[in-house]
Amino acid sequence: MRRKFPLYTRTHRVQDDLLGMPNDRLEARLQYVMYNKPNIRHITQILRLLIRDRHVQPNARHYKALILANTDNERGSPEIVRGLLEEMENNGITADSGTLHGALQVLAVHPDYLLRQEILNKLRGRWLTLSPAGWHFVAAGLLRENQLELALEHVALMERKDIFVENWLHSIIVYTLCDHQELDEVYKVMRARVDQGHDMTRQLWMHVLAEAGKHAHYPMTHYVWRRMVELGYMHPPVEVCDDVLKIAANAGDTELASSVFRYLSEGGHQLDRTQYERLVETHVAAGDLPAAFETLCTMHEAEITLANTSTESLLTYMIENKVDRREAWQILKQLKNAKRSIPIDSVRVIADLCEHDAHDDPSVVDDGVGFYKELYTLCPEGADVRVYNALIRMCRTARNRESGMFLVKEMASLGVVPNGVTFESIILMCLDAGNFRSGFMYFQDLLKRDASLSPETQAEIRNICAGSVDEFAMRLQYHPVIRDDVQKLDDQLQQEQKEKEANERAGRHPIPPAVRRLNMSDEQRRNYNKERRKKKRRRLAIERNMKEEGWGDWEAGGTENNPAKSK
Repeated sequence: MRRKFPLYTRTHRVQDDLLGMPNDRLEARLQYVMYNKPNIRHITQILRLLIRDRHVQPNARHYKALILANTDNERGSPEIVRGLLEEMENNGITADSGTLHGALQVLAVHPDYLLRQEILNKLRGRWLTLSPAGWHFVAAGLLRENQLELALEHVALMERKDIFVENWLHSIIVYTLCDHQELDEVYKVMRARVDQGHDMTRQLWMHVLAEAGKHAHYPMTHYVWRRMVELGYMHPPVEVCDDVLKIAANAGDTELASSVFRYLSEGGHQLDRTQYERLVETHVAAGDLPAAFETLCTMHEAEITLANTSTESLLTYMIENKVDRREAWQILKQLKNAKRSIPIDSVRVIADLCEHDAHDDPSVVDDGVGFYKELYTLCPEGADVRVYNALIRMCRTARNRESGMFLVKEMASLGVVPNGVTFESIILMCLDAGNFRSGFMYFQDLLKRDASLSPETQAEIRNICAGSVDEFAMRLQYHPVIRDDVQKLDDQLQQEQKEKEANERAGRHPIPPAVRRLNMSDEQRRNYNKERRKKKRRRLAIERNMKEEGWGDWEAGGTENNPAKSK
């Protein structure tokens, strides 16, 4: 006994325009929908009208239509296809090649590896040939299952059999490989496709460029940009251009970076500091220092404020490659002769190079001071505090106190306001020379300006002063700003006071120390008492030193005081 056709139990209302159609027109309509726009609801309505209402005997064509309806992305299901194939077999209806290929088409959308193998075995068992469309459906199903290696092997076999890979399958391959970040494989697939003379959609090219930029894949980025963007076939957004610039900087590809700049400029985009910095990094990676310095000039002329990041790659390159500071300075002079506007940051990066070189060559101070004296011919506005800081640190590193104090006087006479970094260098330079009084005076000036010392400088001051019995060395060494233990103790006392006040407001009474000690083990109690006595001795010693030294009554000297005279 035959099973009922699966549509008998459905209750969806049939469209009015189908009710008046004769059977032959309904069959034609079914064929059209099946091959052009399979839709479960529409196909089901036609079959319900033919089979349930008009009692047409179901055949292979009807089952094929219902199978193809399951290509619907939302409502299709491989389980339904399996059930339909089993029902055909139970009803004695042989599934022909078209029906089996229709099932493979469904599995390209809703993959089921076992069912696909069963269908392929049925085709082979009946000596039926897998059509080119069937090859595509199998490859698409493997890609849906993320079996990338099998899918690529399958496609390679198609090409060996001279089966043309349709654009839709190629696009699925590329999108799937991009999703898995297999950009080397994408590059190979795209190159092969172009070499075969086939076109691809601009959407696909754009997606590949965006993915290659995001994951810093230089060969793919370079290929897409030169082939599609430079020729005007594609117009990527600024975000993608920024990724391409970053890749060009890492690779030192000046042609690619310049091409991105031309594209952005011609497109009317306002170039920002980060984009210029990428171009600087590109020239540096290519070893072209004149072009890198020239890009800094272009930024300055475009009224773009330079930052430390603008010259960071330049300094790193010059240090790592042991670039002669005199050659770097000569580059700036050549740019000035070419009527370019030199930013002070270009001078500062050479001053930073001098500071670095001073560790191994004290004579670098002569070059650094010489550059400073020529500075006004390059930058009429003069040096800023960052340039002075670098040169003063250079003098301190080279232990050339005389040149350092010359630069300090220059700052004072030209009205350049020192910052905390300036005072740190001057203080340490004075302490290195044993002039603790001048160092203390500069330290007091720093405090009056509400500046602070870095932890590294605090530690260095403590180490230098620890070996001296000089009065001012002692004052520096035990000053609360210098002594981190004083600051920690003060913070601890303030925290304890806050906790006490909070407990009083909340009506809570703290547990007396004697009660707390009762709950301690012998070892915990010994450690507790030891730490408590240590803190007490430290607190009393600090208070006694502060009172005896009279720090609160001390009045500082100024930067106008010459430490050389105060010895």
